[in-house]
Amino acid sequence: MSIYFDIQGLAADNVLSGCILWCSRANSAKGYEMPDRRIIDAQAPQGALREKAVQSATRIVDDPDRDRVDPTLFEELHRAALSADREECIAYLINALNGGLSREDMADYYIPALARRMGDQWCADELGFAQVTIGVSRLQAMLRQLGPEWASDRSADPCAASILLVVPRDVHHTLGAVVLAGQLRRRGLSVRLMLNAHPKEVADRVHRTRYDAVFVSASRGEALESLRLIADAVKTVMDRPPPVVIGGTVLDVHAVNDVMRLTGADYATGHLDEAIEFCDLTTKPRNSATALNRT
Repeated sequence: MSIYFDIQGLAADNVLSGCILWCSRANSAKGYEMPDRRIIDAQAPQGALREKAVQSATRIVDDPDRDRVDPTLFEELHRAALSADREECIAYLINALNGGLSREDMADYYIPALARRMGDQWCADELGFAQVTIGVSRLQAMLRQLGPEWASDRSADPCAASILLVVPRDVHHTLGAVVLAGQLRRRGLSVRLMLNAHPKEVADRVHRTRYDAVFVSASRGEALESLRLIADAVKTVMDRPPPVVIGGTVLDVHAVNDVMRLTGADYATGHLDEAIEFCDLTTKPRNSATALNRT
């Protein structure tokens, strides 16, 4: 399963927090103050952007997990997330769950795919910033409805391995990180989600609390220098710092080895299992029913 450190193309490359959501991609030309993170494509002709969006949308079909996503339900949820009726999305969600779809599949496959679709449509100018913002907020509402116990560590085992999940400063959309935190918690890991994190704040957190790993969710527009400052903050605050792993769509525009070399991170990957294995984290699938009863 791919790691949702950040959901690419999300409704505005950082709206996600993604991880949601996606992209903090509102540009000043449209009258918004959020930074434009479409730097890579700034000089691309409009036709190229649309072609890229079409190719990106096909990833939903070509992805190795495509069999987990029903195209009809996906389109219904996409339409509902953008509709004027804020309750329509939840209604479709409840119907899907009553029909046998698992909460985990909805959280891990449908919601990320929906976020990617919205992000691609934003990049192709098929959706406006307001539409994307509304759509992503609906996806976040779906996540809250799906697993209230996934939103905190109240049901984590006291002896569980602990992870500090960091979303850097000025990333206004964090759906991807929220999805990732839920995935990790369902594996029995304890997760502290740190949004809009300054390197000094990360250092203070690591100094006060012992973590077994630090995961950094980075979007494609993130400067490697800012990621280096976070990695340095972790590594210089203690003698035996936890491993730092960088993931997210930053790996779409920078080679893994370059990310590791230029940031000082111990590892970089787009796959959750690889990150967990590299950090030697012990996981234990959490019983959802038990978790619900304990919250």
